[in-house]
Amino acid sequence: MHFVALLFVVLRITVTCQSKKLFGFEFHAQHNQQDDVLATTAATDPVTMTTEAGPTFRPTPSPNRDITLGPCKWVIGRQCPDADVKFYIYTRQNSMDRQCLHIDTTLEQSNLTSSFFNPEHPTKIIIHGYNSDMFLHPLQKMREEYLAKDEYNIIYVDWSVLSPGPCYVSAVHNTRHTGACVAQLVERLVDTGNMDIHIIGFSLGAQLPNYVARNLASFTLPRITGLDPAMPLFITASINDKLDASDAVYVDVIHTNALVQGKLERCGHADFYMNGGIMQPGCNGQTINAFACSHQRAPAYFLESIRSPKGFWGWACSGYIPYLLGMCPPTNYLLEAGDNIRRTTRGMFLVSTNDTAPYALGKWTDLPTLGAKKHQKHSMAMKLQPPRQGVDPLLQHIDQFGKLTSNFNNLAPMPYASDPYEHWTYFSESELENNDEDESVEEQEPVELVDTGVLYEKLNAPHHNKVIWREYRRNLTDGYIDNNIFQMPNVN
Repeated sequence: MHFVALLFVVLRITVTCQSKKLFGFEFHAQHNQQDDVLATTAATDPVTMTTEAGPTFRPTPSPNRDITLGPCKWVIGRQCPDADVKFYIYTRQNSMDRQCLHIDTTLEQSNLTSSFFNPEHPTKIIIHGYNSDMFLHPLQKMREEYLAKDEYNIIYVDWSVLSPGPCYVSAVHNTRHTGACVAQLVERLVDTGNMDIHIIGFSLGAQLPNYVARNLASFTLPRITGLDPAMPLFITASINDKLDASDAVYVDVIHTNALVQGKLERCGHADFYMNGGIMQPGCNGQTINAFACSHQRAPAYFLESIRSPKGFWGWACSGYIPYLLGMCPPTNYLLEAGDNIRRTTRGMFLVSTNDTAPYALGKWTDLPTLGAKKHQKHSMAMKLQPPRQGVDPLLQHIDQFGKLTSNFNNLAPMPYASDPYEHWTYFSESELENNDEDESVEEQEPVELVDTGVLYEKLNAPHHNKVIWREYRRNLTDGYIDNNIFQMPNVN
């Protein structure tokens, strides 16, 4: 019996030890004694990061309770800075060679001031998405476009270790921790006096700025741009766990693959649905999946908008349901999307693009042929006689453009294709008489005007509405009536 009991105890201890790796799970727990040893080692043996910006320091390790399942890792209990969340900066001084930034709890412990970072220049923080990295082609090209446009601090956030495929669920979980580390970066930028900060996130990286904003206590991000924010696991998420308009002073969003990889719902001050926001033209028949092609058009459109001579212009729509019902046709009132957006833009907008690059169509109301009229070869050019003293003020005001008949308009025929207002003059009659060299139409014989008395009799004829004609003329002459071509006298 004693032997059986002893064997049972041994088997129980073995099962308990092996349970920590059951089904591939590994629970990494650091004991307090190990923490003390690592803290002592870190204090006596500082390590220099792989950067030329100056010496940095290794932070004191904190209890690590990560959960690992194959390539997937759920970050639990980590503190920032974190080696799995890296920051790289590009400027015009190092446009081709990235420089690693070490960001710590204080500016003195960080190497920001000894790097190429310039607090006087605007800062762009670019965040990649799930199963990607900072070297995604349109994201890397943004650096070139911005630095060609002006002086900028271009900072990339590389959190690819925490967002690998096929670990989407763990990547969504890790956005909280990554957002906290990016918030620490923003705090150090603010410590240098840099306030012009713009975060650009793609896919899952577009949801991440929500946690950046939540971890900033005394600073509000000026602008966030969401490039097709990820939809899976965010449909029913609370407003505190996904991108929304409260995360920055201004939030603009570009939708290109809604209902598949991207969100359909509006989540910014201005939401632009490119070509309807679901499928993009030119993605059918591509070497990559049509959905992936449409999803990646979001950073491609934004990339082109940085220095596009045409720009992406959209018209307003009250909602997606009215759009599906055909109630949002293109209008003349267009607002620009992309990097050069006006921060007063509010609402939902629809944008059309080309099938291939360059995608921007420009502002269609600026087309050179818009509103152009064909030349009328058989039309006769006419011009008005200049006003003369003694001309009836009523006719002078309401008949300038030939609206009345019976020769009231006082027109004079001109040769074909001549400028009708070439010799127009606004000088008085006395000045014209003293000017011997004047060749204006003032010297033409004026057309005889109709007697106003006859007109008065006609207006008072039977079967016509009576007009208090003389009183109307007297008020007009005295300036009591603000008359124009759209105003008529009162009819009794």
